[in-house]
Amino acid sequence: MRDEDLDWRCYTLLSRREGPATLDELTRAAGASEEEVHASVSRLENALLVHREGDRLRTMAIQESLLACQIRYTNDLPIVLENGVIRIRRADDA
Repeated sequence: MRDEDLDWRCYTLLSRREGPATLDELTRAAGASEEEVHASVSRLENALLVHREGDRLRTMAIQESLLACQIRYTNDLPIVLENGVIRIRRADDA
């Protein structure tokens, strides 16, 4: 299976769930190896589509994804997103 097909499958499986899923649950549902699903989840996290909270995975709401994208790519914003919490940027934040 191509990477983008697996990414779509994992994202779709997560988005149709009522709540978060573990990597093991997603691996079983996706029908791929744990390594492949882990790589897919990493790509989805990097694309700001999926958020990991401990061992739980969930899709990000569109507002959350847009805000995270803006924070990531706009260096002069006075806020940062840290573990899902918005806070005022300190002088030592990179």
